[in-house]
Amino acid sequence: MHTVPDMRHLALSFSLLLSLFAPLHAHAAGQTAPEDNSTLINAGFLDSHPDIQYRQWAVSALRRGDVTEAMKNFRLSARYADKPSQGYLGELYWFGVNMPSDPVMAFAWMDVAAERGYPLFVDLRNQYWASLPLERQEEARAQARTLRAEFGDEVARPRIAEVLRRGMRQMTGSRTGSMTNNVDIVFSEGGMNRTIKADKLYDPKYWDPILYQKWQDETWMKIRRGTVEVGYPTQAGAVAEPAAGQPTR
Repeated sequence: MHTVPDMRHLALSFSLLLSLFAPLHAHAAGQTAPEDNSTLINAGFLDSHPDIQYRQWAVSALRRGDVTEAMKNFRLSARYADKPSQGYLGELYWFGVNMPSDPVMAFAWMDVAAERGYPLFVDLRNQYWASLPLERQEEARAQARTLRAEFGDEVARPRIAEVLRRGMRQMTGSRTGSMTNNVDIVFSEGGMNRTIKADKLYDPKYWDPILYQKWQDETWMKIRRGTVEVGYPTQAGAVAEPAAGQPTR
């Protein structure tokens, strides 16, 4: 059983799994990913993107050494169709981080993570499957079906789509279609007024469910397993974590 410091031994490519919008994709486009932009974070962007928000809380918990809290938040993120969180759960079970290794659960989570055909997750799923004893394969298939019923795209994508649409309506004052207007967002931070220009905040790829997944697909279809040892994640922008007793979605 591994302890939290052994997180650096998680499969290489998971340095990329800590961000839904991979750094290489953001840099290639000359843009900053939303979760790395402290202005968008502080303006409440992540409130309408629970897939990213819960994953960020999970990563913060891992850095504190709280694996139980991390897994809870990865599961919450996974309910909103977050493939990195589903893959990370698979890795945690595979390596047995602060728990006994569970290859059946590892395969089941990675199978759900791989359902869109992202090469990284497909590769890891196939690796896990190949290592399973023959007598445990049917158990693993059954567990994957159970997880897919709650976390698979068929049920999870409608959840995130609903939240994205609701967030867009709230941010535009319920004026659907106002993304084309010059509606700047002004808010207070540290006693100072800050402004987010509309052309950044209302980029349709952050809000339209179809464009949102397309953006994810464009990122994750490019990612393969690497050969660099993974360390703890670092974040460019801090993410506020839930206060004790705060209800989850």
